[in-house]
Amino acid sequence: MAKKLTIAALIALFTLPAFAEDSGGYKSGEKPPENQDSGYKGTEDTTSAPIELVKTMRDGAWVTVEGYIVKQKDANRYQLRGHGDQTIDLVIPEKVWAGKTYDAKDQVRLNGRARQDGERRWIDVQQLGDP
Repeated sequence: MAKKLTIAALIALFTLPAFAEDSGGYKSGEKPPENQDSGYKGTEDTTSAPIELVKTMRDGAWVTVEGYIVKQKDANRYQLRGHGDQTIDLVIPEKVWAGKTYDAKDQVRLNGRARQDGERRWIDVQQLGDP
């Protein structure tokens, strides 16, 4: 009787995963993504946005932009020129520079929040680096 009870318990234990719901986690056998954008394998949203698009985004939207810092306007205000002739203002706090120096010939990649105040649009930069 004890053997039958032990065998029934083992059968029940090993058949439970067959009835479990698929609720996520690691699944072996899936093919990894083949494309690679901006150094992150399989991510499609890491490409930089054109400045025209950034100017239409809602206040507070997270953006990634590439371009050239062409002008310093104030102590922490700058102007970025994208791949066309479009420009947008930047606010870059001192800590974001992290001791690096860039000039108008250096292409940069920045991440930050799109901001707006009426017709005025700018990006509050939180990360700055090489593309």
